[in-house]
Amino acid sequence: MPGIDKLPLEETLEDSPQTRSLLGVFEEDTAATSSYFSQLFKAMQRIYDAQNELSAATHLTSRLLKDYEKQRFPLGGDDEVMSSTLQQFAKVIDELSSCHAVLSTQLADAMMFPITQFQERDLREIVILKEVFQISSDDHDTAVNRYSRLSKRKENEKVKNEVMEDVYTSRKKQHETIMHYFASLNMLQYKKKIALLEPLLGYMQAQISFFKLGSENLTQQWEEFLTNIGTSVQNVRREMDSDAEATEQTIQDLKAASDPLYMPDPDPNKIPVNRNLTRKAGYLNTRYKTGLVSSAWERQYFFTQGGNLMSQSRGDVAGGLVMDIDNCSVMAVDCDDRRFCFQITSFDGKKAVILQAESRKDCEEWIATINNISKRIYLSENPEEIAARVNQSALEAVTPSPSFQQRHESFRPSTQGRPKTGRSGSQCSVVFQRFWLIDPQTQVTRLRFPLSSVVLCASHQENKRLFGFVLKTAGGRVDGRPVTVCYVFESNNDGEKICDSVGLAKQIALHSEMDRKATQKQRGLDKAKEKQQEELHKQKQIEKDLEEQSRLIAASSRPGQPAADGQFLVLSNSQSEDSDAGEEGQKTGESEA
Repeated sequence: MPGIDKLPLEETLEDSPQTRSLLGVFEEDTAATSSYFSQLFKAMQRIYDAQNELSAATHLTSRLLKDYEKQRFPLGGDDEVMSSTLQQFAKVIDELSSCHAVLSTQLADAMMFPITQFQERDLREIVILKEVFQISSDDHDTAVNRYSRLSKRKENEKVKNEVMEDVYTSRKKQHETIMHYFASLNMLQYKKKIALLEPLLGYMQAQISFFKLGSENLTQQWEEFLTNIGTSVQNVRREMDSDAEATEQTIQDLKAASDPLYMPDPDPNKIPVNRNLTRKAGYLNTRYKTGLVSSAWERQYFFTQGGNLMSQSRGDVAGGLVMDIDNCSVMAVDCDDRRFCFQITSFDGKKAVILQAESRKDCEEWIATINNISKRIYLSENPEEIAARVNQSALEAVTPSPSFQQRHESFRPSTQGRPKTGRSGSQCSVVFQRFWLIDPQTQVTRLRFPLSSVVLCASHQENKRLFGFVLKTAGGRVDGRPVTVCYVFESNNDGEKICDSVGLAKQIALHSEMDRKATQKQRGLDKAKEKQQEELHKQKQIEKDLEEQSRLIAASSRPGQPAADGQFLVLSNSQSEDSDAGEEGQKTGESEA
């Protein structure tokens, strides 16, 4: 190969200073080569490691996309289109993961293997030969010096021969070592070019093969799919931009409409007091005693719920009961340190709370609202009218959400073609009732329902503490139709979580029942299979017994034949006569023939 410098092997025996100087140049080049290839090896190792990590990350991404439909997102819902799309993405990414795995294997064989061999074999061989050459050179110098110090006045043939033999051995060893060392250094000039070009060639070939594999297998198969997904993404982005614009406009409208409400005590002429409210919510300051005469105020969120006044602090999951405001008394009071205060006193007078509103308008609306709630069901002494107002009040307090009503409507039996009953509005045999899930005084569960009777469960759209069950009754029917009962509860916890727990329990029960049936079916199949195996075994045993009997009968029909145990069979007279008769008949037949 032109341009390759070599160490002269012919001058190794002489070992002149010029040869040693040239050797130093080659050793310096070897050190530079070793340093350079060490850095190149680290760079290629990083490429290989990065490719392995990319392959593993691609495989992990594919697996996570496959598990998307198993995840439970609080706001995600069941999006079948999204799940199907992600499953297709998981498939194509899984194929990409396979391509990356092939690329990793090719890089290991075609790039890392040659440069690793050069690092661990060729360069290490040079280092070892250098050490051996240094040792042999030192031994030769020692032997020559010893030979040079031989005395000429008093010669000892034995010592002289030993020294000469030592010089011969060490010089021969040095010559052989330096020749191998020079040859390895000369070959290194070729090997370092191969070790530099071969890994790069393997790297490029592996990359070209990877891109070609992806182009052939992925482009044609998934180009239409990726185009459709790109279009869908653009549609979602346009929808998001449109929603962002609408949201920004809503924010501007709310800001303009809420500007008068920013003032804590607005002008009553501009914002009049609404005295017809039956629901009210907002922040109030409540007073509590800190000692015998001292007191403090705390800001909490208050709201009415049915016939109750509730409060909730920031960070709490749900509100707590302050007092029952049915038939209570409420009035404005003067406080020494606060304005806009009012007091609510329970119907029995045992409990009273003092609250502070933010403005005079807010104070008057709270007083009017509590009065409307506490007095609306006590307007008549007629028991039937009182009962009707109580039921109406309960229904107004726990009006189901539209989705709850729509789900409930789906379970209503059809009334077409049926005669109208004497009662108005009795088109469906559904009874609405309102109970506490937990008794507020005893904290004891009052109702228990079998899980199989729950048709559906939903929470209130506005007040999440209210939720309802639609149950199938275990009794008879009304006008030939099944009777369902709707129970509406008021809980201290979030009603949605309770409904989710009920739904999860029904799913678990359904899966358990399916597993039980599947287990029973499998047991039946196993028993049938065992029975079939037993029948087959019996059949084989019968065939074996018949075969054994046939063999014994055949053996007994041949006289003089030894039995299976090595003894002869003894034939009876009848058997002998029959056999003789058979032989005579056979001879007669032969003669006639």
